[in-house]
Amino acid sequence: MRTFTHPLKTILLFSALLFSFPSANAQYTIKNVFGDLAECDTMTRGIFIVWWDKDFDLASKADELLDTMLSYRSVCLNDMGMSDPPNPLAGFYYNVYLHGSGYFSAFNWGNGQGTDSNGYPFLTLPTGLANDWPNTAHETFHVFQYNGNAPGFAYSGDSQWFIEASANWFAARQNPNENRRFVEAESLVRLPQVPFWLSYDNFPASYPQNWQRYVHQYALALHLYYLTEVAGVPENVVTSGLYSGTNELPQEYMYHLIGAADYRQYFIDWAAHMTNDFDFIPPIQAATNLNEWNDYADPDDDNEFIAMYENEGTGGWFSPDEDEGTHAWSFNTYKLINSQTMTYTFDVNGEPSGNFGDAAFFQGQVLVKNNDTGASFHDLNMVNNLDGSLSLDLTPQDTAVYFIIASMPEVFRDDNPTFQSFPYQMRIEASETTAVAEPASFAFKTEIGRYNLLGQEITESVGGLQLILFDDGTVEKVFVVKGK
Repeated sequence: MRTFTHPLKTILLFSALLFSFPSANAQYTIKNVFGDLAECDTMTRGIFIVWWDKDFDLASKADELLDTMLSYRSVCLNDMGMSDPPNPLAGFYYNVYLHGSGYFSAFNWGNGQGTDSNGYPFLTLPTGLANDWPNTAHETFHVFQYNGNAPGFAYSGDSQWFIEASANWFAARQNPNENRRFVEAESLVRLPQVPFWLSYDNFPASYPQNWQRYVHQYALALHLYYLTEVAGVPENVVTSGLYSGTNELPQEYMYHLIGAADYRQYFIDWAAHMTNDFDFIPPIQAATNLNEWNDYADPDDDNEFIAMYENEGTGGWFSPDEDEGTHAWSFNTYKLINSQTMTYTFDVNGEPSGNFGDAAFFQGQVLVKNNDTGASFHDLNMVNNLDGSLSLDLTPQDTAVYFIIASMPEVFRDDNPTFQSFPYQMRIEASETTAVAEPASFAFKTEIGRYNLLGQEITESVGGLQLILFDDGTVEKVFVVKGK
């Protein structure tokens, strides 16, 4: 499991001396708090300077690291409209420290960004992660988030998730063949009932303090990836908010920029495709995510399915408990195992408001896995913001069915000690499938001519006996006459 130091939080410095040296590159000079040129080697390229202890030969690592970070800088600035951090804008190198044993060990650094006593950000990378490119991409993206000017995107509370999720999203796009690029994502289908913006900075006191809750904010990279790579949302929807000056939270900003109807549809589609074994990422990556869950998750905090049924319905209306039910921008999943020919009707009936009084909005979707034809997705017919229904005729080949109910109110934050819940009732009804035999072709006689089943007059015909074949194999004789 990877751990990350959050990028926009100032690291407390217990002691620091300022070293400032001219550089051979006239564009930037060295402004540094931690390194000592008598003890450290350095390498500069572009806006970056890399430091390491002279006792270790890290020149080749630093060389490759600098090339890679500069390539990521080009993507961030030229493709995504982001900004350099304050250091180079003021004429100074951005400091990158490779650390482990030796000179830098006394600082007890981890992996991530901090802010030094001059007010400038810096990056610390353990030597062993210097050429771990997904990690490098994640941390480099933080470098170019730093000058964001949107209060709503601050690294705290209900917006904190976005800073880490977007960095993981960038790393995933830059390293598409990395098996671990969405390694925390299994938590999204095991904790579907928690609000979209769950991070370790806004835990209710009652929440379990475990791996799957802590990594939820990193896992949400998969939502951003679905938006840009599957739904076709422009990538600047992810990055533009940082520099928009908005007070809106990231989830609120994207909701308004994309549009309510589309964003809601993308959200429930994303939930359904994750439920379908994460079908929009390579299978090896989905398997890696599951292995990570098996290695680190608390099995007692697994909320993948509210309930499971086999060849039967719910036997009436059912409501989940408040802790298991939906909160704002979350979903519940019910699983039906089927081995028979049966008609199933799926219903949702939502309460009009959450337990703090905000107006509710529900949408439902059914995922059907068929042994022959694969997966199919079916939206409930919603008659309003709360109620919807769908009937499906299933066969024994439709072996697994998932009823997904998403709560997507126009609510984007939680100012209370607990997250707002949005109650609903659901029902699955099973009934015998009744097949009605219909003719493959049919004509009927009138005084003026003959017509097909759509009421269209047939003007060219040969009179006589016609055999009508029905779908059930029966045959009926019909005498027709020549039309006019």
